[in-house]
Amino acid sequence: MEPRRKEHSSDIRSLVIQNFENGDSYSTIATKTLLPRSTIQYIIKRYKTTKCILNVKGRGRKRKTTAGVDRIIQRKIKVDRRKSALSVKLELEKELGVKIHANTVRNRMHEIGLYGRVARKKPLVNKVNRTKRIQYAKTMLEKPFGSWKEVLWSDESKFNLFGSDGKVMVWRSTKEEFSPHCTVPTVKYQGGSVMVWGCFSRAGVGNLHFIDGTMDRFMYREILEKNLIESANKLGLSNDFIFQHDNDPKHRAVFVNDWLKKKQIQVLKWPSFSPDLNPIEHLWDELERRMKKHQPKNKDELKRYLLHEWAGIGRDVTEKLVDSVPNRLYECVKMKGYPTRY
Repeated sequence: MEPRRKEHSSDIRSLVIQNFENGDSYSTIATKTLLPRSTIQYIIKRYKTTKCILNVKGRGRKRKTTAGVDRIIQRKIKVDRRKSALSVKLELEKELGVKIHANTVRNRMHEIGLYGRVARKKPLVNKVNRTKRIQYAKTMLEKPFGSWKEVLWSDESKFNLFGSDGKVMVWRSTKEEFSPHCTVPTVKYQGGSVMVWGCFSRAGVGNLHFIDGTMDRFMYREILEKNLIESANKLGLSNDFIFQHDNDPKHRAVFVNDWLKKKQIQVLKWPSFSPDLNPIEHLWDELERRMKKHQPKNKDELKRYLLHEWAGIGRDVTEKLVDSVPNRLYECVKMKGYPTRY
């Protein structure tokens, strides 16, 4: 197979033709332009034939699809963002008798700005919860910016020794990374080896507590008794600090609520299915990134590395995360209650 002929810029071709019309020989033009003599001959020959310096329209391989087929390809994938290029190719052959390569389907999607990417995983949010999320975000946006520094954020997370989740490919543009039809709904705590409870405020990280066994309301209250007030004191929060946890049934149990009321701890109202509004989710991501340099062989090593990296997270990280809360709320309203990019 012959190599593809290189196309030179219009400026270079103009320079060659200008020297040719001035009476210079092929060898002289080649010396001036630093091009091979054969290239000079080709450019001048084409100019004599077409009387045009630029490429003549219509050169190159003809397009395999019509404008109508292009629209059908694009419509098929816009309706189902998880449809593969190969399946569209087979559908076109069966329905229209059009035989094209799967790469042609991909090229047509690239032309309208859609590219095959791994789908982001986001919690499934129904219509009722979307409405609640919007109402919550609008209410919280009225709070003064500085009020978030008195909030102690908390959550549980799992960390794996080995393994990774599967990937789902979708077609999307660069602006659709977190659109509902381009993400994969997830459920928390899929797999993992070590489960932890942690908290933090704008002033830094609090305690990191390892959870052994299945956590119920009794274990959760015990975790709070051992770590909550101690963490608040450690971070220099006032006695009027606000505690945040999500709507997990264990968190909202009467047994736990009674303890929080007894200790006169204010609890931040929280909408369901809203991990993207909680900056601690990105704190877990930061901890996960820091753990990548380690290769723990067992749970004891994993716990030791987690404690070490958790303690190394400074205020530069926690301040940035807490200061992002108003933006998270604004994005929630902007996305009409759907999961945001956070």
